[in-house]
Amino acid sequence: MKINQNSDNSIHLSIKKGLIFLNANQLKSGEFISYRSTDPKMIEDCEFDSSPFPTALICYCLSFSEEDISKKMIENAIQFLLSEMEANGIWRYWTKQHQYHGNIPPDLDDIACVSSVLKQNNITFPNNEKILLANRNNNDLFYTWIVPRLRLPKGLSHWKVAMREGLKPFNLYYFWKLNESKPNDIDGVVNANVLNYLGESKETESVVKYLMDIVRNDKEENCDKWHLSKYNYYYFLSKNYYAGIHSLSPVREICIRKILSDVNNNGTIGKNILETALAICTLLNWSSNSEAIQKGVNAILQEQTEFGNWKILPFYYGGPKKYFGWGSKEITTAFCLEALTRYIKENKKTKYI
Repeated sequence: MKINQNSDNSIHLSIKKGLIFLNANQLKSGEFISYRSTDPKMIEDCEFDSSPFPTALICYCLSFSEEDISKKMIENAIQFLLSEMEANGIWRYWTKQHQYHGNIPPDLDDIACVSSVLKQNNITFPNNEKILLANRNNNDLFYTWIVPRLRLPKGLSHWKVAMREGLKPFNLYYFWKLNESKPNDIDGVVNANVLNYLGESKETESVVKYLMDIVRNDKEENCDKWHLSKYNYYYFLSKNYYAGIHSLSPVREICIRKILSDVNNNGTIGKNILETALAICTLLNWSSNSEAIQKGVNAILQEQTEFGNWKILPFYYGGPKKYFGWGSKEITTAFCLEALTRYIKENKKTKYI
């Protein structure tokens, strides 16, 4: 079902308004704001929580846009991401200005997502692939945290990074004590993001199998301590297929079927407009031709505010207890813009919409 001219114009106008909103709210440093809140709806108790992670995600969302305003935002964001880089091409969740920056160890989610953005934009940075590959368990799955372990490290660069954290035993002790994190965390979305950065190889074969088993065993909502929506998992998993890792093909139809079973009468997919945007991007990543895509796009258009943004919703959490959630209008808006931009692009190439 092809979109008509009026719908086409509405989508272009919506994208323009969304980009203007993001541009107006990008910090001078290049960072995009994210908030931490104990309110499940993120209406109250929202506190700015500076991190490179949301900015890296938003950069990827904007990469589908060919507008000059998008390119400028990405350029500014990259400068922020580079300013947060530590020795050996390492990042951690909280920025250098954050009071707890030194308390949280480096993690592969931030490293992989930021590195992917830099790689996508042909930015030179230290090769950190060996560090990531050395941060695996006996089943060749990636640990989330880079910390000292009883098992001897496989590389000097990894050892240097891990031992830097080992010199702060009290910081680590209280970090594990006060959070739901554990040194040996293995998380589904984190492994999907590392796969997306490193690509398909003999070293990542076990990760591909692990990620597919999560889908087959209906573990999407509890395979990761931080990303507790199955739509987060579907989105980050499908990015790998879109990037050419077609060994994930056996679960393509399963994922599409699960998503389509969640389509609501008003066109939304899942529980809210953020999950709808993630679902549309996922369906496009899997090259689906479902009419649910167009209905979801219409739902996204309906929920945009007069200021060009979409509402703040929790995107990830501090653990399964969901005591803290993280999100922002900027994060929701970026995923909605990715969905709309890619929908328009696909419409130019195909006849299925």
